[in-house]
Amino acid sequence: MKESIYTIPISEAFETGGGCPFCRIYSRLEQHFVEYITGPAMMEPDVRIKVNEKGFCSHHYNMTILKNNRLSVALMLQTRLEWLLENMDKGKGRGFSFKKAENSNHEDCFICENISREYKRVIGNAAVVWAKESDFKSLYARQEYICYPDYREIAAVAGKKLKGADLDAFLKITAQLASKRIQELKSDIDAFCNLYDYRNAGKAADEKTAAAIENAVMHLTRAQDC
Repeated sequence: MKESIYTIPISEAFETGGGCPFCRIYSRLEQHFVEYITGPAMMEPDVRIKVNEKGFCSHHYNMTILKNNRLSVALMLQTRLEWLLENMDKGKGRGFSFKKAENSNHEDCFICENISREYKRVIGNAAVVWAKESDFKSLYARQEYICYPDYREIAAVAGKKLKGADLDAFLKITAQLASKRIQELKSDIDAFCNLYDYRNAGKAADEKTAAAIENAVMHLTRAQDC
């Protein structure tokens, strides 16, 4: 695959092998933005304004804490809490922040929002590279699987980058790769449920079957099973 500033992260993720390549891309973006926000960016006024308004989701608050730069986290919390106090409509019922919360989603988080933007860009680049380069088509088809959350993202983004036969072929191979892992998880869940059949009374679950529920939930929610 021809390397460029736009394809190097894609190439690295796909050539690593094992698991879902898009999960590797997502994880790298997540680590990048956590390091970014707990580093020098903490002192950038435009970044602090956005963090004050949005804050982070619980998952990314925990990730910032684990970076062991507690002063950075404390300073961000200090101005975030100040912003909330200033914007709450005290004594007048439902204030600004509460109205905002009614319509919030997972991207009501500075880090989630930045990951989502960059992740969509990378997916779009991957689709374009797939359509243009036969080597990448072969590499793409050799992946172990693509996880369900990534499949949904790819399906949503690909239509903006590809058309006609290219789009159909790209979505077809992506669906095949996504189905591989789902079929494995379904088999494990079936095995777990069958343990409760009276005909299997006393039969012990192997390690894989015992973890079937947790593995399926992790996969479906991108809690990292790949």
